[in-house]
Amino acid sequence: MNARQKAKKYKRMYEALLKQPIEFEVKQYEIDTVKFERFYPAPVITLESSNFYLEAITKDIARSLASELDKYIDYNTEFCPHMNMYRFYGEIKVVNRL
Repeated sequence: MNARQKAKKYKRMYEALLKQPIEFEVKQYEIDTVKFERFYPAPVITLESSNFYLEAITKDIARSLASELDKYIDYNTEFCPHMNMYRFYGEIKVVNRL
């Protein structure tokens, strides 16, 4: 077989490969949204005292969201005999939107 015939043969093989369907897996993820909502009186939120209250509100939001996340967290415990200590840890899986 000469070079020209080989080139034609490999071109046919290449074109056959191009026509093959591409297999891919589609995954559907269920997304839950954890929300926080609370109303604060307007006189409490003033410009003079906003720094103190905004800190308190931020901590309030974090605590409330953390309590909502509790049902999604997997807690684990293991004993480490070489250190004579217990290791407590939690894990949460998050769906990333790109």
